[in-house]
Order: sequence, then structure tokens, then C-alpha cells
Amino acid sequence: MSDAAPRLAAARAELLAKTPRCREISEERAEILNSGLAANLEMPHPIFLESGAGCRVVDADGNSYIDTSVGFGLHMLGHAHPEIAEAIRDRAGKGWMFGIHSTTQMTLAELLADASPCAERVVFCNTGTEATFYAMRAARGFTGKTRIGLFDGCYHGAHDYGMFVTDPASDPDAPQPLPMGHGVPAQIAETILLLPYRRPAAIEQIQARKDELAAVIVEGVQSSNPQPGAGEFLAELREVCSDTGVLLIIDEVITGFRVSYGGAQELFDVKADLATYGKILGGGLPIGAITGRADVMETFTGLSAKNGIFSGGTFSGNPLTMVAGSAAVGHLKAHPDIYPRVNGAGDRLAGAINGFCREHQLPVQMKNVGSMFHLFFQREQIDSSRDLHAREQTAEKAFYLQTLNRGVLVPGTQRAFLSAAHTDADVDELIRVFSESLLDVQADGLFVG
Repeated sequence: MSDAAPRLAAARAELLAKTPRCREISEERAEILNSGLAANLEMPHPIFLESGAGCRVVDADGNSYIDTSVGFGLHMLGHAHPEIAEAIRDRAGKGWMFGIHSTTQMTLAELLADASPCAERVVFCNTGTEATFYAMRAARGFTGKTRIGLFDGCYHGAHDYGMFVTDPASDPDAPQPLPMGHGVPAQIAETILLLPYRRPAAIEQIQARKDELAAVIVEGVQSSNPQPGAGEFLAELREVCSDTGVLLIIDEVITGFRVSYGGAQELFDVKADLATYGKILGGGLPIGAITGRADVMETFTGLSAKNGIFSGGTFSGNPLTMVAGSAAVGHLKAHPDIYPRVNGAGDRLAGAINGFCREHQLPVQMKNVGSMFHLFFQREQIDSSRDLHAREQTAEKAFYLQTLNRGVLVPGTQRAFLSAAHTDADVDELIRVFSESLLDVQADGLFVG
């Protein structure tokens, strides 16, 4: 490979020389600690982070990187924002876990209810995975029906009901589910209906199977495929769900407080029956939340309630998360100028990279919705995950190693984000690093198409 791809070999050698402690940690961990984060395992080179501030993170060897992961999208204000840090310090001095309800929950509940277009009630939990799991349970409890509609290319957390991918051999208009790894009972597939994303056939299937569908759940914007046209599809789903009596759940775990203060619902003017939240809502600490129509949310008020469901968790609504989330969301509410600035930065980044790729005839394109962005290594039009191919996998892997060596960290999932802490100069640096890295991959002859 060194003879065939000298620039890649040189970048790998530089990274190895710069990260001896990271390599040691990787070897030490292998003896005792399994990683539950696929995104870490997929990094082009083992990196272990020691600290972060603003839009930068520092690894165990002291190397600094511009961070486009920002906690997988949750640090909308950047790492270690001083207002959030102060709130955590102040709360820690008063005790940080009681189990019993604390005085800290109402502030964040009111902020979320004010921001979310569908929120008549709020329930807190600990993760986005819990939030989508409970939302599905509530939909089943409320309607008395079992099936939940999911879309190909979606991700709704790590519970069994979301652990399906599309069989690539299946009809694009009738995708068939395959379990994402072992351990997912085959019977679970009978409780979900996999639907084609952004295709008319999805609307037809919802109409045809309305009597068995409790709900349809959809990401506000698919993080793996951030399409500006996502809002048009959400509007179509809203109409068909209203017509058929199927509940619409919009998963705002990623898009909530990111694409706008009111999330995808506000950005696209679509109101869900239930919405799920996480990430940004917690100010960097673990959180999940379910909001929605009062009659559906009534299922959360206890097993004695009509159609009541069980929900609970020791750490749900814990004081540290509540104050961190209140500080983060409160700051976003007080500074509405953040959204046009950050979304504009995302549009500028995507525009520059797409223009560069066209100029140099590279089979690469960047998709973005505001500050959410994703690079795809192919020329062909991308509307859904079914349009993706892996012909440029070698070039893609080389690109991410080159960017890491140049001081830009992109998460292993390649689902990347900007934050309010990224300045115009940082975006300029991202454009430079991405462009130079693409040219190195091209010079090494690693593109095949």
C-alpha cells in the first residue's frame, strides 16, 4: 500500500508517531474493556480523548482536533460551555441523586413544553433509546394495536424494536427487515413494518395497514442521510396518519434543538402526536424525553390509568441532568441568533465542498440540513439509504485518516455536526482540510469511479 498510496502511508506513519499513548490505551483496553460504541471501533486510527473546550478536543497525547462529532451532536454550544459547567458545579454541592422527585425538573419540563410544537405533557427518561422505546409502548397502549412502522435507513436507538436494517435484495418499495446483529428475536420482526423512506409506496402501505399500525416513527431528519426535502415527506406522513388514525411519532433525539429551537417540527411546520428527545436537551449529560398529545401521554400516569403503561428509571429526571439541560436550553432560547449562524455555517461548508468536488471531478458529495452534514463517496443521486453503494470504500477510509492526521475529528459514523462554538475561521479550516485530504486521496489513485 505504501508504494501504491504514498500519501496515505505517510499520514498513517505521522499519526502513529503522534499518538503513542492512544495506542497504548487501545492495547490496554483490549484486555478487559469491550467497547459498546461502534463509532469508536470504526475510527480510522485509535484516538482517546482527555479534554474538550469549545469546538476542540484533545487526545491522550496532547494532540488537538477540531471536533465535528461534538458528542454525536449533543454539544450544540460546544464542549464545557461555562454556563452549563457552572450549573453542574452548583448542583453538585447540594447533592446529585435522590431517586425521589427533586425541585430541578419543572424548569426543563417547561422549556421543553414551550419549544416542542406537540408538547402538552412531558416525561423524562435517561437516553434517546429509552425515549423511542417508551413512545412505541405508549402508542401501543393507547391504540390497542401492535405494529410500529419504521423506515429504511432509520435509527431509533438500541432496543430490539429498532434493531433492523433493510435486506438489500428486497424491493425498494417493499423493504424487508433484517436484524441488526444477533440476539434480536425473530418474533420482533412481526411487530414492526419496514417502510420505504421518501417513496409514495410508504403512504400506500400505511393506508392499507392502518388497522394494525399503532404508530409510524420517523426521524425529523435522517442523521445518516440529511436530506433538505425531509420536510415534504414529514408533511405527507402527517396527512396520512391523520386520515388513518395512526399515530405519528417524530424522533427528535438528534434534530431537537439542532435544526431549529423547535426542532424538525418547527423547521418543517409539522406537528407530531408524540415526539422523542435526547442529546442537546441534557446539556451534555444523559437524558431522554417523550412529549405529545395529552390524551396519548395519559398512558404514562400509571398502570391504573386508562391504557396505562409502565415506565421508570432510577436516574430519570436526575438533578444534575436537569440543571445542565436547563442551562443549555435556556441559553439557546435566550440567543435565537445561534440558529441562523450555525445553519448558515453548515450551508457554507457543504456548498464549498460540493463546489470543490465538482471542480475536481471527484465522486464525492456532502448532504446537509443546517448544521448536520454527511459526506457520501459517490456521484449518483441519493434520496434514501437504498441509493448508497460502497464502491469508493477504500477512498473513503483514506480520506478520514487524512483528515484526522490534519487535526479534524469526524466520528466513525461520519454523521457530523457543527456547534455554536465553531467560528467562521474553524469552518474555513474544515474546508481546507477536507479539500486537501480529498486531493491526497485522488493523487494516490484511490478513487475508482
